[in-house]
Amino acid sequence: MQEHQPAIDERLPEEWTSGAPQATERAPKSPADWLGWLIALAVLAFFAVFGFQAMTWALAGGWQWLWMLVGLPVFAMFSVLTVVFVCTTLRERRRVRVALENIRLERGEGLRIGEPLELRLRATAPNASEGERTTAPVRLTLRLMKRGAPSLPDTCCDETVMQCEDAQAARLLYTGTLCTRPEDGGAALWFVTVHETDAVDAAPFLVAPLRLLPAR
Repeated sequence: MQEHQPAIDERLPEEWTSGAPQATERAPKSPADWLGWLIALAVLAFFAVFGFQAMTWALAGGWQWLWMLVGLPVFAMFSVLTVVFVCTTLRERRRVRVALENIRLERGEGLRIGEPLELRLRATAPNASEGERTTAPVRLTLRLMKRGAPSLPDTCCDETVMQCEDAQAARLLYTGTLCTRPEDGGAALWFVTVHETDAVDAAPFLVAPLRLLPAR
């Protein structure tokens, strides 16, 4: 009987971040960033050149060999700093975090056996932290699950891919339609799960029970 079936462990998070490995991309720089970068490079290069010039002065001999005490450490230190600065800044990358927040799932009135059920998932892409860019997933996988007898595993009765209408919009909308077959009826608990499409075998990040409605 249905009263002996284990309850659905509802999971309706307001925010979610993909558990898949996050991609990286080259961090863009504004004109002001490039100007600051060029100024810093010019300062480092100036001291490296000064150190080299001081060593050439020391080659004249006499008391000018004292320039070597200044030129050698200055040239060595600022040459290394210049190379490290250029390599580090030109190879600077940022993480692309796939995430959602303010997640809301619209389930309608409930589920009727044999009739399609349209679901809408609304969310926003979170603000990016320093050193990253956030983006919404292009697709999500939606599954219709059935829980029968306690000794039996949950059964997936239908599955669909929810497409994001506009990944650049302030408010995102994913839609998908699920439907049961007439033979899927009987005493059972019904719920939907939402998965990351690229990791459908992982645990769902959203689990929402459905209200079973009588047939029309």
